[in-house]
Amino acid sequence: MPQLEVVPARESTPYETVLADDPVVVVSDVIRATTTATTAIARGNRCIPVLTVDAAWAAAATQNGSTLLAGEQGGDPIPNFDLNNSPAAIDRVTGKTIILLSTSGTRVIHGALIASDVYVGCLRNAAATANALAATGRDVVFLAACTRGEFRDEDQLLAGWIARDLSRAGYELRAEVTHEMLDRWGDAPPDAMLGSASVAFLRKAGHEDDLEFVLTRINDLDFTVRMADGEFVRS
Repeated sequence: MPQLEVVPARESTPYETVLADDPVVVVSDVIRATTTATTAIARGNRCIPVLTVDAAWAAAATQNGSTLLAGEQGGDPIPNFDLNNSPAAIDRVTGKTIILLSTSGTRVIHGALIASDVYVGCLRNAAATANALAATGRDVVFLAACTRGEFRDEDQLLAGWIARDLSRAGYELRAEVTHEMLDRWGDAPPDAMLGSASVAFLRKAGHEDDLEFVLTRINDLDFTVRMADGEFVRS
């Protein structure tokens, strides 16, 4: 019987141990990196995650055609970048190559790349992602990007939905935290995450457009997003 384990991916997370058996991995940073990346792909853009500002500029220099740099560090816009790490802003962009940098999400995505099969998940394609994971019949690790060491409510919500769908597909839930996600969040509505510190940040920083975007686009996409050759791809 395949297993699902939910792992809050903090700075000290030992990826080599967590992913030692090469499970299928799904990375979550609902507010905002994985929602931004999924939206970029939905709009027909290329999207490449990077770890640092220098890496972003270096990646942009290697691209042909129109390139945009998007991201944040510590929640703040990055000087001379074109866009914030904003799904609402990315939803107005088409036909570009987007270099994406975020404090938590792109770090976890790069850490997960020791696995051979890495998905990124958000609320826009939660059901499609769960279906794709179940179809593999392989063990799954849900890596939740933690902000300032905190496993935020929006990522717990997605973890609960994935746990619900995979348990119905016959998956065994491994570790106490995975059971907690199912029990608390499996049938929770999207607005159950409104107490999150990430939501408070978006409101304080004037990013109400991103909050509305996340809350109002639930399972509106029927495809998954995976990593291939260092970039996000539709699958």
